[in-house]
Amino acid sequence: MASNSLPSPGDIVIHDYRPQEKPVVNESLKVLQWNIERNYESEAIIKSIQDLDPDVIILQEVDIFCKRSGNRDHMQELCKSLELLGGFVCEFEEIDSPVRNLRDAGGGVHGNAILSKHDIDFRVLEHRKDAFNWEKDGYKLKEPRKGKRYTLVGTVNASPLPPIVCYSVHLEVFAGIIGRISNFADILEDAASIAQKYPHQIIGGDLNTMAHSIVRLSPKYACDRYRLMSLGDTESNWFDRHVMAVYRDPQHEYNLRLAAAGFPFSMAPIRLVRFIWRLVGSLKLFELVSGFDLETLKRARNPGFYDPWDPNEITLHNPDYFGLFKAKLDWTMVRCMDVRQKWIGNRDYSVSDHAYLMVKVTPDAKDKLDRVQQVWSNRRRQWQPNGSAPYRRTTIGVSILILVVTLLVHWILYLVGPLLQ
Repeated sequence: MASNSLPSPGDIVIHDYRPQEKPVVNESLKVLQWNIERNYESEAIIKSIQDLDPDVIILQEVDIFCKRSGNRDHMQELCKSLELLGGFVCEFEEIDSPVRNLRDAGGGVHGNAILSKHDIDFRVLEHRKDAFNWEKDGYKLKEPRKGKRYTLVGTVNASPLPPIVCYSVHLEVFAGIIGRISNFADILEDAASIAQKYPHQIIGGDLNTMAHSIVRLSPKYACDRYRLMSLGDTESNWFDRHVMAVYRDPQHEYNLRLAAAGFPFSMAPIRLVRFIWRLVGSLKLFELVSGFDLETLKRARNPGFYDPWDPNEITLHNPDYFGLFKAKLDWTMVRCMDVRQKWIGNRDYSVSDHAYLMVKVTPDAKDKLDRVQQVWSNRRRQWQPNGSAPYRRTTIGVSILILVVTLLVHWILYLVGPLLQ
């Protein structure tokens, strides 16, 4: 802990306000995912969670002693009011500065949390790369900070159920698809590395999958080539098809769908992509054109997570920009568990600028653990719109035309981009 009693970036703070009597555990657990927008509406947030009565809560944007949210320890208040055990990872020290406006005023710390009625073992996952350098460039956004993005990992022990590993994720908003997927790939790699011991896992988070629609016009929020090379798609759907739909097959070391994302043939059948990969023989060329380094292409393979929500489900509808911007930013990804029920709420965005997602899950038994890929494939088809999640395939000619138009528009935006910030 820092000398001023506030945690430093990367530190974990734990509070336990559970009653002595242990909760009754049935065959299922209710897991809530929610970005609570800096606790601006703290009382309403607590009331909403009390009404939902989840067993596990995965949160982003938790404030501790920030001026903008009343100089209160919201993490402790959450744990105490809800009578739960909770862990908080500090991502940022919010530097108090006159460059900040009142709604963004700092003075405290900010991060992600996991709370539960049950025992939890906490740890912090540190990412290989920073998608945005907050200490260097935070002043440009009028939000000076010290720190970086961290993912909080909590192993929930709700006996007699098997341990369930939960990830609380908040990917960078001031980045592009490349930066976000590079960070998310670290989580998939971590999940795969412990899957033999802990097969039951949940990734809950605000992935900020927003680089589409009017956001494409702002290099502040969409900072790489995919602001245009994903034209005709939402980022959430693009992410689902290029990452979540690619299973971690031990026979193939790389995510070839992602490796080909920068090429005109990217939506060709995967066998053709694999053939071209072998024909070219230069991995550096795929790195250069796609923008993803080889380590990311290795890590960004799905070890068996599925999301029971439509890839285009709206969880944020920004009133700015004439109400034109809306997106699926929030995800509940489940591995080796059956989703029995699901809920979405705060659709009027009165309590937070994000909707909440809640799922009721039952851990898989051994017969399903012995055929993870088959079960995963079936569940993706079950929960995808129209019962399937096909790749959109285009001819090479159409793909080349799209690429030429994309490069032309990109060149125009490069010239006028500074005027749009």
